[in-house]
Amino acid sequence: MTYLSNRLTSIGIPAKAIKRTYTIPKGFDFQRGDKKTKNECVFFESDDKDNIKINYFNAITAGQPYRFRKKANKWEEHFVRTRFKEPSNGLPKYISPKESGLNPFFPPNIIDKYIKKTAIETLTITEGEIKAFKGDYHGWDIIGIPSIHGFYSQETKGKLHEDIQQLIIRCDVKYIVFLTDADTMVIEYAKDKDLSKRQASFFSAVKYFRESLESLINNPAVKLEQVYFSHIKTKYNDQAKGLDDLLVLEKGKENEVYEDLKQFQFAVKYFQGFIITDGKLTKVYGHFGLTKPEDFYHTYKSSIGSHEFRFRNRFYEWDGEHVKYLKHEDTDKYMRIGADWMKEISLRNKHEVIEKSLVTWKIGEIKRDYAKYPDFLDNVPKYDGFCSYPDFSPNYKRVHYDLYNIYSPCVHTPKEGSITTTEKFLKHIFGGEATLDNPITGDTFTVAIDYLTLMFTKPRQMLPVPILVSKEFGTGKSTFLKWLQSIYVGNTAILNNDLFKMPFNSHYITKYIIAIDESFLDVDKKAEKERLKQLVTADTAYLQNKGIDVKPFNYYAKIILCSNDEETVMKMEDGEDRWFVIKVPVPKEDDPDLEFKLEKEISAWLYYICNREIHHKKDKRFWFKKEHIVTEQYQKIVEGTKTRTEKILEEFISDLFLTFGVDQIEMNHSHILDKVNRQIKYKMDVNDLRKVFEEKRKMIKDPRRRFETPLYLNEDGSIVFEKFNARPWVFDVQDWLDPKQMEEFKTLQNKDKVTLPF
Repeated sequence: MTYLSNRLTSIGIPAKAIKRTYTIPKGFDFQRGDKKTKNECVFFESDDKDNIKINYFNAITAGQPYRFRKKANKWEEHFVRTRFKEPSNGLPKYISPKESGLNPFFPPNIIDKYIKKTAIETLTITEGEIKAFKGDYHGWDIIGIPSIHGFYSQETKGKLHEDIQQLIIRCDVKYIVFLTDADTMVIEYAKDKDLSKRQASFFSAVKYFRESLESLINNPAVKLEQVYFSHIKTKYNDQAKGLDDLLVLEKGKENEVYEDLKQFQFAVKYFQGFIITDGKLTKVYGHFGLTKPEDFYHTYKSSIGSHEFRFRNRFYEWDGEHVKYLKHEDTDKYMRIGADWMKEISLRNKHEVIEKSLVTWKIGEIKRDYAKYPDFLDNVPKYDGFCSYPDFSPNYKRVHYDLYNIYSPCVHTPKEGSITTTEKFLKHIFGGEATLDNPITGDTFTVAIDYLTLMFTKPRQMLPVPILVSKEFGTGKSTFLKWLQSIYVGNTAILNNDLFKMPFNSHYITKYIIAIDESFLDVDKKAEKERLKQLVTADTAYLQNKGIDVKPFNYYAKIILCSNDEETVMKMEDGEDRWFVIKVPVPKEDDPDLEFKLEKEISAWLYYICNREIHHKKDKRFWFKKEHIVTEQYQKIVEGTKTRTEKILEEFISDLFLTFGVDQIEMNHSHILDKVNRQIKYKMDVNDLRKVFEEKRKMIKDPRRRFETPLYLNEDGSIVFEKFNARPWVFDVQDWLDPKQMEEFKTLQNKDKVTLPF
């Protein structure tokens, strides 16, 4: 059976009841260009995903479908609401087409009565199409609306929908009941939730509904006499929240239920009602407990109990005898850290993600804004200073020893599930031969998965810097950063170069992830690189904010770079162990829903990394061995970073090893300068050698002694040496040849003849 069939069966509606044919009588006061004489109406259908399609038909047009036209479209389309069989997490149960506006749901008998101009004494309006259809099936005069505020006009908010007005006028409606569910007077307690908002929304719906009828009530030509608000009694909430459930529960008593509703404010068994014709809604306001916090508490005491509760921007609690005021809700937005007053503000970044940050705030402005609350500052939290303690486990604490933790907790709960999209995306970004099920030591994919695992499970561990590079746009680099931002939310800052270079750092230094997107750090500007290196390796950082003193705190940030400059992103030197450079390819296919799919899998991804074993064992300060994070792209950047002198000397020395086939060569600077300067236009001096050997290579000359330096090869392949008495530099073959050259070295050392390099 389909979801629709099951739903109809559960409320006792036969399948044939959802279809109706209307014959348009001659002289009917609605004309349309198609000149139809009959309208075939199917009120509910199943779509291809087994959801329920709710078709809306207009009583004013004798049952023709409601239509709407989107701004960009030429043709109209039918208005159809969808009831999802299994709503996705965070999505509503019902959805309406975009740009369609609001329409009333007219059940079959109401359309028939409008066509025949049959008088309706009491018209009920309730939220929900199926509820209205169930009531209509049992002879109620009832229409449905898509929400408790769904009775408005298409054109003017505040005015009752034109078609409902036409129904009231044509069918001489005398009484109208605005009916809500049994959970109208039920609240769900949550500590930081303003419990009055939902009830205020119900009250405003009643208020605006009454106001929308003002012109009809005051029109002597309209028969409307009274307007009522009713809700199903709260005692039925567990068994029969909506009208359809109540009629199923009271099967065989449908007329009795209807008669109780029509007692209006005197209903005693199934409903609680109020007359609202005069527009004075004080009694309804009090019924919702909205008059004052004491009334609200006593109205919903069973849900609140002895808990602290939030009511209209303030917090209260029951002390056993009275409702006691605690503090204003905004007190938690402010804080005093040391001697500085600050406020937590929320900003939407360029990726449409809300980020929270602390800014300085003048105490005088706080006093001015909350002058009505003289005890406001007394309730503002006060801390001795900042601390940084990243912890994404359930054990997170905001305050440590009266210090305010600048890192926020994880907002996601790890939960086992599918990570198919996440695995595919990370495989695209980091490449490699490994998979999640088959890790490989030193493989870029396995290193990346270990890095992401360590980042979340061991947040105080120092880690290398992933650098994602690609000349092409649309490779997924920025998507990777946004994915991390979705995981770590307020603990992430995505910067451009200008933001990174600003003199004050409060906009990023307090974040756990500092990402520089589309970055290009000039290889000639040492200050930029040194600043970045300091961020990567520092144990302590300093918060620099305009107007407050510089404040030190322990520092655990993880740096990530993305750039379109593949080989000049930053000056890198051979031997550094902090850069994990990945060239990201263009994806084979473009998925427009990728970010949404990745977000859906975040909880499952966190569950996976919290329960997997880290493949690479800790070896260095950045966890990984240098050789495990060295990539081909890193080597290209290193080569591009080298100076002309460095390249010439490396080529000269590597050629010596490949010529003579020895494992070690000893030379002094005069010999090197003599040989090298014969081959180049711009001559080197001893200072050039020292910069390369001593500063870059960290080599130290041996003490003065006798040694031999190879000069050339005899025809028989023997080496001719020259003797020196000086302080030599000692060169070992493994320090100067790359893996390919090492293979060549092993082959060439046994050759009979080799051409000399000079």
